[in-house]
Amino acid sequence: MLLKRLVDSLPAELAFLIPELDSAGIKTTESLIFSSSSTILSLVPILSNIQLEYLISTCVRLTAPDCISGDTYEEVEGSWKGFGIVSLDELFKRWDGVGVIELAGPRKVGKSLLALHASLRILASDEEAICTWIDTEGSFSPERAKTILEEWNIDEPNLILERIVVINAFKLEDLFEAISQLKNSIDDPDVKETRVLVVDTIFTHFKDLLSATSAQGHADLITLMEEIAEITYSQGMVSFIINSTASSYPTNPQSSFNKMDIKPALGASFTFTTDMTLLIQETGRVFGLIDAEEKERIRSKPGLRGLVEVIRSRIAGTGAWTVFETDGIRMFDVTPPHEVDERTSRISAGLPTGPYRPKIGSLAQTLIP
Repeated sequence: MLLKRLVDSLPAELAFLIPELDSAGIKTTESLIFSSSSTILSLVPILSNIQLEYLISTCVRLTAPDCISGDTYEEVEGSWKGFGIVSLDELFKRWDGVGVIELAGPRKVGKSLLALHASLRILASDEEAICTWIDTEGSFSPERAKTILEEWNIDEPNLILERIVVINAFKLEDLFEAISQLKNSIDDPDVKETRVLVVDTIFTHFKDLLSATSAQGHADLITLMEEIAEITYSQGMVSFIINSTASSYPTNPQSSFNKMDIKPALGASFTFTTDMTLLIQETGRVFGLIDAEEKERIRSKPGLRGLVEVIRSRIAGTGAWTVFETDGIRMFDVTPPHEVDERTSRISAGLPTGPYRPKIGSLAQTLIP
């Protein structure tokens, strides 16, 4: 912070020193606090060592955030109930359920479905919870949400659907307005509490705004994410930010797989605005060369099998990954293909090959050799 902005808050015996410090090039609190005392005293001869220590301690007190003792800190319990898939939920370890999660991947790999399953599980467990779903492409399907609830044997699915607030944001201004409305509703005692926020997708409005020649798009992106983070942490929410991908040819160095040639879109500045980044890709793109069935899987029934990998995380270890399968409504916990073809390995060892593992089913079923 600029020292001159603190003049009115400083005692008179310190305020008169600010112009002297400014003339000497000590213009900010950071320069004052982190410069050596001998350097400052040599630049400002009228400043004594006692005055300098007094000024530094006063600036720290005026600008530092409030602190709280660890023994009095009350941990906020989030409403996170997982995706309902054991292997997926294990990626989050013992997460408290409060944070901003990025789901990045190309089109039609199940990003929105993952967010929808997680959101519906929260709403089903808390009758007072609200999901705010900001739709930037008009792709939200209430019919699919209802079908998922019916698959779960929910008696009154409409009671849950009524608590999903879908906001169409086809312009960037609409997106900012939606976040502003959500922020203002927090203080309204008559409004039910939002427990989960979904932005589907953030890529729509920023794909053409980020460039190396202009900082405006980057500034808007960071401002938006700071607003989302503030709401998320203050209200103990979970927020899903759905993102697209960009090419990372020939391979993504953050991935555990050398065939992973994509990375989350929107650049490095966006990467650090979320607590966890899950990169999703269809398994045929990654395992296709070692598993012929995976390579053609997306084009035939029973449906999509997606690889989910933790690319970056503040809340759990990075590098972990798993595979899920979906028919567009249900999700299944399955084992990923082996990195060495199973059938070839067993033939080489003189062992019976047996049938190929099932294409769909529980983890136990898919472990058949």
